Amino acid sequence: MKIFLSFLFNLLIIKLSPNQSCKLANFRQTIMNRETRFNYVKESKMFKAIETKNAMYFYEKMRGINTYSHGIKERADSLARLYKLNLVNFEKNDTVIDCGANFGDIFNSLDKNLNINYISFEPSPKEFDCIKLNCKRQTNNNLALHNKSGKYEFFLKSNFGDSSLIEPAEGYNEKISVNTITLDDYVTKNNIEKIKLFKIEAEGSEPEVLEGAKNSLKKIKFITIDGGPERGLKKETTIEFAINYLLKNNFKLVALGIEHTEGAEIKGLFENTTI
Repeated sequence: MKIFLSFLFNLLIIKLSPNQSCKLANFRQTIMNRETRFNYVKESKMFKAIETKNAMYFYEKMRGINTYSHGIKERADSLARLYKLNLVNFEKNDTVIDCGANFGDIFNSLDKNLNINYISFEPSPKEFDCIKLNCKRQTNNNLALHNKSGKYEFFLKSNFGDSSLIEPAEGYNEKISVNTITLDDYVTKNNIEKIKLFKIEAEGSEPEVLEGAKNSLKKIKFITIDGGPERGLKKETTIEFAINYLLKNNFKLVALGIEHTEGAEIKGLFENTTI
């Protein structure tokens, strides 16, 4: 019965208008005794999840409503658990670089009292529009991190959060051109001396991101990476490359987690042994 009701709810959300979808979602939130509520912002054609002092904007209504139905904080905390951020001792004014920031949920997991210097990279145009609202007064970049700075084809699959520089195995909605930059180039141009955490979720392009960060590795204390089966048409994992590459560059594997939340989740946390 529960599965059927969930299927019916999702079907109605897809079919209904934006405002009606929010009303239905809010009705479910009420009967489930959940705090988060949803609004549609007609002027920007965005949806908005609201919870006490927090708010998150998103475009894809089905994905966004399901993502934040259990709470904005819960979403941020669940990602923090997946990426093992509880093992990182954040301090005041630390720099965090978020590759593949999507809506900027990692920013919500950080202690705002520490005044973290949050730097996001998100090449998808719609997701970047959301980040500008979700992560105000932070350094947000509409760029893809890669092993070369330039212009590349980018495969959009925003409805599942699977957009990538590598063609996804299960299709894509649109192909666009995006600007890329290496982390090395970015760090040099912006005179960044220390990075507490570098989070990488590049939907299969993790090897290229790491290759483009080779000279910056000595400045990074922790790297947390999604190495699941998302690379290209063969759905290859990238955690093996990450482990081999980082172990050769003075990092040690601190934690490795495999969970089945949204498909196979393989997250690894690495620590620089020279810092």
